[in-house]
Amino acid sequence: MDMLPELLGRRARRALSNEVLDKTVVSRLMEAAILAPSCFNNQPWRILAVERNQESPEYLGLAESLTPGNAWALEAPLLLVFATAAHLDCRLDAGRDYAFFDLGQAAMALQLQAQREGLYTHPMAGFSPSKLKNALKMPLELVPLCVVAVGKPGDPEKLAEGPRKSEFSPRSRKALNEVAFWGDFSNPWA
Repeated sequence: MDMLPELLGRRARRALSNEVLDKTVVSRLMEAAILAPSCFNNQPWRILAVERNQESPEYLGLAESLTPGNAWALEAPLLLVFATAAHLDCRLDAGRDYAFFDLGQAAMALQLQAQREGLYTHPMAGFSPSKLKNALKMPLELVPLCVVAVGKPGDPEKLAEGPRKSEFSPRSRKALNEVAFWGDFSNPWA
């Protein structure tokens, strides 16, 4: 099957090197994110880059907001916070607030560019939104949806047993007929 190599190679890896990333590369990641499509070109995403720095109150606050299961992410040289607010984008009937969809598109564009750059990215939902917002002086209106750890490939042997095991596990995806349909929802993809 002819698929984008960046899609085929993308995995949410945890073994990240703490080597500092070149600012030009990080800028390309951000540029990729802002090239994502959005409803009426509203571009509702807000992305905050926080470099690994044990002396930075922002970094330490962000680190404190992560759940214990995401402690591996503190090795990453860069943590990106993706946030939005419903009013920044199209608000359609039946609660269809497009900001969250569009933020996801920006996050995926960034991840694909990172894959092309030879970097690993790992989106995380495991954090305390209130601690994160407070530490990063985030405007009250914004909803932080994910934190993405970004870095060069690291040594999986440095990971705890659970995360290390997942680094080597086969990539699994649901079958198309479980998630895709044709014509109506009674017709699974064949």
